Amino acid sequence: MILTKPTHLAFIVTAVTTILVSIFLEKFSLIYAQPFTVFTILIIYFTEKKEPTSVLYLLSQIIGLAGGILLILGLRDHLKAVSILFSLFYIIYLRLMYVRNVMKRTELRTYFYVFLISIPVLYIYYNVIQTISSELKDVVIYFSFLMFFMLSYIITALYYYLKDKSPTNLWMLIAAVNLGFMNIIIGLNELYMYETFFTVIVVFCSLCIQFFVLKFMLHDSSQDDDDMLNIMS
Repeated sequence: MILTKPTHLAFIVTAVTTILVSIFLEKFSLIYAQPFTVFTILIIYFTEKKEPTSVLYLLSQIIGLAGGILLILGLRDHLKAVSILFSLFYIIYLRLMYVRNVMKRTELRTYFYVFLISIPVLYIYYNVIQTISSELKDVVIYFSFLMFFMLSYIITALYYYLKDKSPTNLWMLIAAVNLGFMNIIIGLNELYMYETFFTVIVVFCSLCIQFFVLKFMLHDSSQDDDDMLNIMS
């Protein structure tokens, strides 16, 4: 972030404000604060993008905002709708990663590393789901789809980064790691034991996701090609 840019400064102000709201006010107050972070992120995207506008990215922001509002209103009461919205959200992110990655041969060791790293991730999520399973009886199918697409997003982000350690893949991997951690906290906080501190962590992680996915979208892939040509020359 460049503090001399008004749009960047606006995002920082809205982000800090949202965190302060989550600390000092009721969770419901986030409904009024959270949309401003999305709004400032979109302003930065529109003013700094070098490629044609991505409708999928815009749609993901709208879906993410709608899902976030439902989370604030109460996950227990809106679990089915949240599962549908965020399943679409992860499908869009999978598509965005696919579009920005050129298909090329993958070494066998890349698959091995993905498998090795995925084991503890899957184990952690298995234990979290076991903890909150009593709250999922009426939405098992919807929640199963949500878990499938979410874990697919996280593991795919890891795969693309191990396959090609480009800046775009690094930004999306960081976003995926934040999202994976955030979802664990959301599940425990909303369906097991609520703590204000957990809400603050969720808000912080969501801001990190917005920031790093924005960097993913704004990164000029042609610059990487130019840098590679300069190295080769």
